[in-house]
Amino acid sequence: MAEKKRLLQILDLIKILPRNNCKECGFTTCMAFATHVLREGAKPELCPYWQPQDLAFIKKSLKDQGNDSAYPDHLFSARKFVQGKIKDYDFSQVADRIGVGLESLPDGEGSCLIINLLEQHFRVTKYEIKSLENVEHDLWDHVLLYNYVAENGGRPLIGEWVPMESLPGSLAKRKVFVTGCEEKIAAAYSGNPERLRASLKVLKADFFTIDSNAEVAAVFYPLPKIPFQILFWDAAIEDGFPAQVKILFDATVLDYLDIESLVFLGEKCAERLSKLA
Repeated sequence: MAEKKRLLQILDLIKILPRNNCKECGFTTCMAFATHVLREGAKPELCPYWQPQDLAFIKKSLKDQGNDSAYPDHLFSARKFVQGKIKDYDFSQVADRIGVGLESLPDGEGSCLIINLLEQHFRVTKYEIKSLENVEHDLWDHVLLYNYVAENGGRPLIGEWVPMESLPGSLAKRKVFVTGCEEKIAAAYSGNPERLRASLKVLKADFFTIDSNAEVAAVFYPLPKIPFQILFWDAAIEDGFPAQVKILFDATVLDYLDIESLVFLGEKCAERLSKLA
């Protein structure tokens, strides 16, 4: 059996780039340059500071992997598909419905949306997505944000909180959401509810009290029209109970995002909160 090819990753490039963010390549950071080389086809020789042997290695590796990438083909197809869904959208009519900003593009090239994803802002056009804070992002994020635009909103939020398992079509996704979101957050903050409160403040959460023994109860908005209510119960080691997290959604959530994208949004929340822990 042939050995599976190892594909270049962003960190492979970052390790041998100068990491001085000189901008001579045309990108704002070395991270952005590496991202575009691997995901958008930017030429590696745009950086003038490679060691010759490193540039030769990168070019050979890119040639060897050809049309392969670190992402499955279906992900590129998904991005292309959802871009096609919004190609005729009038962003000026979409912005208010999904709670995002609207800006004009230079030279009269239309408009773009400014979307707040977990307190990180992205400029979304019909053809590309860029981080305004130069944070690392990838095709998964692109598909998520384009799907949020494509759903185009719906009913106003009604303040009725429901769990994942009550949403239509969630049966096959419930376990993935529990392990990829709720359990990861619980593990990251086990024994430290105060740290969870501090991290949630970074995400502009509003805290409240409920008639339960939850140590933390808060609402935050991963996307402008998609609130998450998070409940955290700390571990009771003496009783053999691990820390637990429960996420609830506004009953209108599927007006704003499909179920698969909602699961991924939960995973993004867990990733963001784990980094803040």
